[in-house]
Amino acid sequence: MISSMNNGEFAQQIETIRQTLASIRDRLLTQTALNPTFQTEIDQELQTAIQVLQAARSLIQAKSSAIDQLQATVQQKEMLLREIHHRIKNNLQIIASLIDLQVLRSQDAAVQSLLRNYQTSIRLVALVHERLSESSNATTIRLGGYVQELTLLLAQTYEIEPERITLQTLVRGEIELASNQVVAVGLILNELISNALKHGLSDQAGEIAVSLRIEDSQVALTVSDTGDRLPANFDLSSPQTLGFQIINSLVYQLNANLTIDRSPHTAITLQFDVADWES
Repeated sequence: MISSMNNGEFAQQIETIRQTLASIRDRLLTQTALNPTFQTEIDQELQTAIQVLQAARSLIQAKSSAIDQLQATVQQKEMLLREIHHRIKNNLQIIASLIDLQVLRSQDAAVQSLLRNYQTSIRLVALVHERLSESSNATTIRLGGYVQELTLLLAQTYEIEPERITLQTLVRGEIELASNQVVAVGLILNELISNALKHGLSDQAGEIAVSLRIEDSQVALTVSDTGDRLPANFDLSSPQTLGFQIINSLVYQLNANLTIDRSPHTAITLQFDVADWES
């Protein structure tokens, strides 16, 4: 009963009890037929009870005021944190635009590709901060919504031609993760899509499918393509390419597993349990 009340309701209940006891005391004092000694004892006990209730009321009022101040402070800090995320997002977008200028000035295709990779990584981190600045919770992000937005961003960044390559996204379930965890997932997704475009579908038409499945605390992110399959001797534990070395580092940070299925097409799956981070 009491646990379901807020501070104001509980204080009102205390006041009601105090008034009731005072009324009982006054009525008893009007009963002249009572034994004077007994009347005095009752009066003293009631006075003591009233004093205890008054002290409790004062304490509750003080605590209520402190809680209100704490809530106001938390709200101010949340607003400040969202403003910080907003400014970080703006700064990252400026950096991405400066890189874009460098890409336009460069005549070297390898340099352009490297700069585009950096630019994409910056943009996906900026997207995280943008979502944090807009969210009611400035510390966590909904992974499913982020993966859908990021997939569209990557399609634009890599200038995927819809008449040549189809990019499909399927999200089942939803979960909120800390920003650093979402960034790691986003970077892995970027590398897997980039790898599919550069190697699996470098000179042919086809499809890239992104699938995110979330059930309870279990998360599975799969990126598959209908292009050329990875070589049979490709070893995830000791990759030779920088892209997969980055992926392995991020997988380790997430305490996750990475598996490859080559039948009928190349499908790489990232799996992790969110509960492992919370334990």
